[in-house]
Amino acid sequence: MLYQLYGLVISNEEPFQGLILSAKVKADLWIRYLSPQKSLPSPSQWFMNWYLPGGELWLSFAKMEGGYLLRFKELADFLLKDNGNEIFCMPVHKIPPDTIQHLILDQVIPLVINLKGGEALHASAVLTPQGVVAFTGTTGSGKSTLAGSFLLAGYSFLSDDCLALLENGEDIYSIPAYPGLRLWRDAQKCLFGDNGTPTAVAHYTDKRRVEIEKITDAYCAEPQPLKRLYTIADPSEAKEKADIVIKPLSPRESFMALVRCAFRLDITDHTMLKRQFHFLERVASRVSVRRLIFPRDFKLLPAVREAIINDLNDLDN
Repeated sequence: MLYQLYGLVISNEEPFQGLILSAKVKADLWIRYLSPQKSLPSPSQWFMNWYLPGGELWLSFAKMEGGYLLRFKELADFLLKDNGNEIFCMPVHKIPPDTIQHLILDQVIPLVINLKGGEALHASAVLTPQGVVAFTGTTGSGKSTLAGSFLLAGYSFLSDDCLALLENGEDIYSIPAYPGLRLWRDAQKCLFGDNGTPTAVAHYTDKRRVEIEKITDAYCAEPQPLKRLYTIADPSEAKEKADIVIKPLSPRESFMALVRCAFRLDITDHTMLKRQFHFLERVASRVSVRRLIFPRDFKLLPAVREAIINDLNDLDN
């Protein structure tokens, strides 16, 4: 089946839940599945590891002949081949399908975008009358919760956790992901209550996926100009603040904020890094970046949303 997300047409042998089918007949990316009993060649060296906040190994990267190997510890291996045009997935035995879908959509494909020459930010985004507004920050900072708050207030949703970008003339366009929002149970309960039918994101996390495609005008499926990015302060920093603070960042601070939230497949590939840095420099020069600090209290979400809306007024001038 063919699906449309992140500006790509993706062919998948297994059905994806909650995704938009593509009307196009030619795929940009093929996802294929290998038996758990099949063994991949062991890489001679892992060039990068990602760790969870508690220090546990999460993801290891290795170069293989003709591509890259991504190993999610005790979950699945993904072999990226043909310059990112093919993904071979080999799940560990008995790993649930929803976990594999989450890894593919929210972990692997954002890195494939980088491999294929595109760029993507670890950010959630919504559409306002002034253009797209994106939220970035560390895990647990409230990106998805803020996006969900705007969604409930009538704003269209573009992406959760991965925002693909495209340069079009002098504008930077945001490419929609898919109509699914991932929230911790307390945030999901606060925002949506008993409405809808949230589903499991993956067996190893308490997050729930809120499928929003049935909500009228909830999802924006067309690319839109990115106008502002808010980098959310860590919860530890927010504890020291009793009010909502929004302040602009300098060009250098803006660039560094974008570097920190960009998906990056290979830190040893200087050509890939140079391309990304030059692109992020152009983003920083065209999209205003703000620092957002607010107390972590669900009751304050409407006030945080109002502060952001007021901050966007200068874009009308």
